[in-house]
Amino acid sequence: MTAPFPIDALVPWVDGDDPVLRAKRQRFLDPSAARNDDVAGATRFKSIGEIRYCVASILRFAPFIRKIFIMTDGQDPCLDEFLDRNFPDRTTQVVIVDHTVIFKGYEEALPVFNSNAIEAVMWNIPDMAEHILYFNDDFMLTAPVRPEDFFPEDGRVVCFGSWFWAPFARLLRKVKPKHDGHRTIGFKDLMLNAMDYMGGGSRFINLGHTPRPLLKSWFEQWAVRRPDMVRTNLQGRFREPFHFQAQEPFYLDMARQGRLLLVPEESKTLYFKRRDKKDYVALKLASFDRSDKCFACFNSLDYCTPEEQQQVLSWLQKRIGVR
Repeated sequence: MTAPFPIDALVPWVDGDDPVLRAKRQRFLDPSAARNDDVAGATRFKSIGEIRYCVASILRFAPFIRKIFIMTDGQDPCLDEFLDRNFPDRTTQVVIVDHTVIFKGYEEALPVFNSNAIEAVMWNIPDMAEHILYFNDDFMLTAPVRPEDFFPEDGRVVCFGSWFWAPFARLLRKVKPKHDGHRTIGFKDLMLNAMDYMGGGSRFINLGHTPRPLLKSWFEQWAVRRPDMVRTNLQGRFREPFHFQAQEPFYLDMARQGRLLLVPEESKTLYFKRRDKKDYVALKLASFDRSDKCFACFNSLDYCTPEEQQQVLSWLQKRIGVR
């Protein structure tokens, strides 16, 4: 399968158990942030090998991708042996790109442990295609996809999500805060902040846990037009209540231009988040087996027992076709 234009994939990745990176993080970490999973809790930096299956799923189900850029802070997921064994004839390049490259011109923000900052400047990557698919490392493809699933031929950009009423989000922020204390940060808070920075409104797009199609040139121009927004997300080594979800402005602007195709997340996505229920993992994976949906998000697998983690990884190996 080929694309009518180059399309690259972007994946941020961190191994939180790396003693060098852990020591670096500890120098800037305060206890309240460490207790907050949405800011700097250990789960934010935990890796149990999901990156292998994220990359493998792109190679298996999106062979039109030209390059996969893995964004790291002085680390290497060491995928070569795994990829050579499973994809010996691949033409897609897998490129490790360091934060020192991504933050060129913004070096004062380093080191940073905040995905909102990384996403605000990731357009800085050299030799990256205009058309981008952004993955988190816990996002996988689970069935074949086509370029037009993300970038339709009519020039629009797909967004997997739904409109969310801003007054209701503000009410939730007040009556049911995500966390107590000064670091009250939830995913909807970050999207609501983005809408406010973009001039306000009555609704924002509640982004799904899916791959996100983006246009590099838009972010390059946005950094020139709105350097204040870029700098906002570069303040603080970890997530702060005033940060915003960095892809939300893009989708809001695409909607204002009439260039957005909004597709409900649930129509495409399998979502896994461990629950304390008997046989939850086995039953969830069995339900996934009955689905032909093309995306899956495996959230916080570090909360699973080792046996449950192995169940998930075995399921991914079978679904993607790797060993």
